[in-house]
Amino acid sequence: MSEADLALVQAWVRQWGYLGIVILMLLESAPLIGLMLPGIFITLSLGALTASGVLSLQETWLFASLGAMLGDSLGYWSGRLGSKELHHHLHKTRFLERRSRASDYLQRYGAAGVVVGRFVWFVHPVVPPLAGVMGVSPQRFYLYDLPACLLWVGFYLGLGHWFTGIWL
Repeated sequence: MSEADLALVQAWVRQWGYLGIVILMLLESAPLIGLMLPGIFITLSLGALTASGVLSLQETWLFASLGAMLGDSLGYWSGRLGSKELHHHLHKTRFLERRSRASDYLQRYGAAGVVVGRFVWFVHPVVPPLAGVMGVSPQRFYLYDLPACLLWVGFYLGLGHWFTGIWL
């Protein structure tokens, strides 16, 4: 994570506040868009901002988790409701390998694959839509996705906070 990345996230947060964190994490977790946004770096940067006192650690964790959940929900319901455009994009050659990996995770772990997928950066934006397509019930999806989002955000936010705290 470069200083330019940190400065970019810091400028975004100063302009948009905690609403900006929700939007940023929603986009990071959303289908297709999330494949291009580095969620781990965003969350580590937010952790650095909490260590420097720009943001509250607890509020950042709450709002970042909310954004991640909203992004996953967007993906899940897009898959569940059968968005033809989403299926078209997921079947393009560029995303075929990621979709295939995410599908393998879901077949291997079932609904628990949602948790595994959240921690594997190159498949996590694809897992929720596939969970919807594969017919995972909303109750099972949220049973696994909510704790996964809270843990994932907490882990990387904590790492960014802790490592930055060492150098401050």
